[in-house]
Amino acid sequence: MPRWPRQVLFGDIDAMFASAAVVNDPSLAGQPIAVGGPPPRGIIAAASYAVRDFGVRSAMPTAEALRLCPQLRLIPPDRPLYRRLHEDMRAVTDRLFPATEWSSIDEFYVDTTDLQTRHPDPAVLAQLVKQSIMNATGLTCTVAVATGKTVAKIAADASKPDGLAVVEPQREAAFLFPQPLRALPGIGPKTAARLEPFGIRTIGGLLDPQWDRMLMRLFGARLPWIRALAQGQDHEPVVADRESKSASHETTFEHDTADRAFLEELLRGFLRALARDLRQEDLAAGGCTVKLKDARFAITTRQRRFAHPLNYDPEMWPTVQQALHEVLKPHTAYRLAGLALSPLVPAPPGLYDQRRSKAVQAMDAIIARHGAVIGLGGVADDDHE
Repeated sequence: MPRWPRQVLFGDIDAMFASAAVVNDPSLAGQPIAVGGPPPRGIIAAASYAVRDFGVRSAMPTAEALRLCPQLRLIPPDRPLYRRLHEDMRAVTDRLFPATEWSSIDEFYVDTTDLQTRHPDPAVLAQLVKQSIMNATGLTCTVAVATGKTVAKIAADASKPDGLAVVEPQREAAFLFPQPLRALPGIGPKTAARLEPFGIRTIGGLLDPQWDRMLMRLFGARLPWIRALAQGQDHEPVVADRESKSASHETTFEHDTADRAFLEELLRGFLRALARDLRQEDLAAGGCTVKLKDARFAITTRQRRFAHPLNYDPEMWPTVQQALHEVLKPHTAYRLAGLALSPLVPAPPGLYDQRRSKAVQAMDAIIARHGAVIGLGGVADDDHE
């Protein structure tokens, strides 16, 4: 089999949060389930494939999801379960590959260029990854192999669920051209709507020279980059993860969102869960980092320090909220949001008074039982209506 000049493998766990619920309770298999919080303020974090035909999607208000699918069964989030499954998946990739880039809790990239002597057939390697993750976690994983990260990601998205795709060298354009326009990074719903009247509905339409002037007005200096991606020309490197002395959580949305209220609610929920984890381990954080990835896959972060190490989320939230407001850009849709707390230090003695400590312990018990993340359907603070 001919050697590829560059080879990238991409893996994506299918509807991870909903699938994890089934792994945890097999009686849910085949049922119309979604992970999220109750109405009126709850938000859907993940929808099983059984309810997507009803129009239920992640980042949708739970009330709307129940209107679309009255028989929907709502499952509370289970962060300890997701973390355990993620660690099991990391153990698989650590065993199979020398380095892995985890772009989110359920998506990963591997540069397999130098592994072709050992694994000459990319389809066989992809099947090995799928089966290894299934054996370790009980979760299905869609895997795609291509010459770059963008083509591999689009191929995986087009092959879900439980799919396997290989886009060979010199076949990138043939694969990409018939794909829906919005599959390409940098093409959001508003841009797609503006191109619709010109009959540009697929990625290949972006290469039609009759639209050169119109596309230049629309994209400006970004047009060469957009057209390069449309032909599968993508040299973005795979950057291996490094162990970090931090606590973090992030999620990729099924559909890009510019809803600031939703992003605030999501990060507020992340903070609750992370702060609880710190308290459980008698740790505190010296600061926070907010991370957003936009529709063009551009990542923006903002770091802020707390006045002193903290692990009580109501005290931490103003700083996190400030970081979020500073990183948000107007008229920008985002596909991923994350929050990290670092550096982690032993919790200073006397961080709470006795009365508040008991109240926090009671809330931690509720969070442990019912979930904490508002964006993933958690318990609300009484000051966050």
